[in-house]
This record gives sequence, structure tokens and C-alpha cells, in this order.
Amino acid sequence: MDSVDKVIWVSPFLGVLDVVSTLYVESFGYSLSQYETGLLARIFINAGLTYLYIPVYLLTLIAFAYVLWFIKNRKLDSSRTFDKILFLFLVGAACYIYVRITAAFIGNFLLPYRVSGRVSESLINLLIYLSTAFTLTIYLWRDVILWVKANGNKKK
Repeated sequence: MDSVDKVIWVSPFLGVLDVVSTLYVESFGYSLSQYETGLLARIFINAGLTYLYIPVYLLTLIAFAYVLWFIKNRKLDSSRTFDKILFLFLVGAACYIYVRITAAFIGNFLLPYRVSGRVSESLINLLIYLSTAFTLTIYLWRDVILWVKANGNKKK
């Protein structure tokens, strides 16, 4: 399992952190219908189905991670140029999910500071996005370059 696979498969675990931090914030009396950012989450919360949304959300993350992993490891061939482009889009999608979920759960923990005006939401998101993107780049750079430069080492 290379670093790209690890980034793909960590998203469901980040989803668990997102759920835990969301429930943590709710335990302090913050209204999820007011502070939850996801459209689908907001629909479920407004309908009073928060606890139904949690398994739907986590199962969706697991399914999406599996699809990304399956495409990367079973369908893409590093000897084809088009597959190399698809691989880069796949890595971008995995990184985007990673960054968004990381921003969600850290933002949940910092919600009391954001609501009180002590910390700006845009500043929080900017710092999270930049630091996460930087660490992902450092972490993935070598494996992405090796895969793109490889010629036909597809696993059978």
C-alpha cells in the first residue's frame, strides 16, 4: 500500500473524527442546523434524522474510498498517458476530500472561538487548507512522481 492508497483510505477515519467533533459541538448546545455546512447533512438535520445521517455519511465515504482505490489499483495502467492524467485527477480528488473533512472536524472543535468572534472562520480555513495541502504534497510527492514516470508496471 503506497501513500496514495493511505490518503484514500484515511478519509473514512477522518469522517469518524468529523462525526465525533460534530456531536461534541452539539453537546455544548450549538445548533447543528445553524452550523453544519454540508447540504445533505443540513437536510437530514432539519428533518430530525441526524443519527440516520451518520451511517449514510460514513458508508458514502467508505464507498467513495473503495471506488478511488479500485480505480487506482485495478483499472489504471502507468504505461498509458490518459491513465496518468486520470491518476492525477484521482489523487486530486482524494486530497480534496482529505482537506475538506480535515477542515470540517478542526472547524468543529474551534466553533466556540469562531462564534464568539475570537477567531475568523476564513482564517481557520485558510490555515487548515494551506497546512493540509502542504503536508499532503510532501507526503505524496514521491509516490505520485514514481507512478507517473513508471512504464507499465500494472499489478495483475
